[in-house]
Amino acid sequence: MKKKDDVRAVVHRFISRLLEGQDGFDDNASLAQLGLDKEDIEELIFHLEDELGVTAFTAEEDRMLKSARTANDLSQFLLEIGRY
Repeated sequence: MKKKDDVRAVVHRFISRLLEGQDGFDDNASLAQLGLDKEDIEELIFHLEDELGVTAFTAEEDRMLKSARTANDLSQFLLEIGRY
């Protein structure tokens, strides 16, 4: 699993793609305020898992979809599942 800074960079890159190039958002910015809905976040999680070579169980992904509020939440989740 990649280091924390690497995971953060990947999360930011994918969110920027969904936001059509908007960059420079804060890690603690609300994903909803950035304009991402549940489907966007779900797609983002799948792409991030592929990019980082990690896999979450369905229950973990469901938990993440319910609790992810910020880019930092996504990074923390990916670091957590990367430990398995």
